[in-house]
Amino acid sequence: MSPVQVAAAELMSLRPVPGFGTKTIYRGVAPQTTDAAYAGQLRLRGITTLIDLREPREIPHEPLGDIAGLRYRGIPLYCGQNPSDRTLSQNQRLLLDGRGARLVAALRVIAQPAEGNTAVVCQSGGKRTGLVIALLLEAMGVARELIIADYASAVREPGYGLPGHVANTLNGTLDWLVENYGSVTGYLLSKGLTGAELHRLLELGTHARASTVRPLVASS
Repeated sequence: MSPVQVAAAELMSLRPVPGFGTKTIYRGVAPQTTDAAYAGQLRLRGITTLIDLREPREIPHEPLGDIAGLRYRGIPLYCGQNPSDRTLSQNQRLLLDGRGARLVAALRVIAQPAEGNTAVVCQSGGKRTGLVIALLLEAMGVARELIIADYASAVREPGYGLPGHVANTLNGTLDWLVENYGSVTGYLLSKGLTGAELHRLLELGTHARASTVRPLVASS
């Protein structure tokens, strides 16, 4: 594809995450260049905060942080490790077991009061972004089938199999979290998310379960 076509595809990859009411959370592929067209499309979508989960070596010479008016937060998840030789399940466990504080840091940015919408991006818009969004939606009480469908639609790397296998892998990982931490919210709280931050996240959504959040807030 030409540079123009690549830029257009990157912009089209920014799609809204289901389940939010008071603001919109976008997910997608991080751009390879940060030109005026991309900045303009961010403004058109009302995106004022961007969470970049890429490693420093993946970021081009024109960082997204240079876009005027954009609240940029770089939170690399792999911390220099190369996960390409791991299965999708192993990749998810690597992040959940060893990068819990960074996953929570990404959710903490979403929870912080700020004007405008938020976008979460990584190199392919799939595994890293998908896991952060899946944790967020599971904590918010969004139906599991919607969560895994959203994840499977974004993870399209051939080495990880067909969408059905990708969906089953995430479902198994979320079940593992529930078995070991009681719930996804239990996992997030154990990794440093506060009850107040969790409450703010739930207030953003249309699936908030206030009755289950109050005890968590009171105990934090």
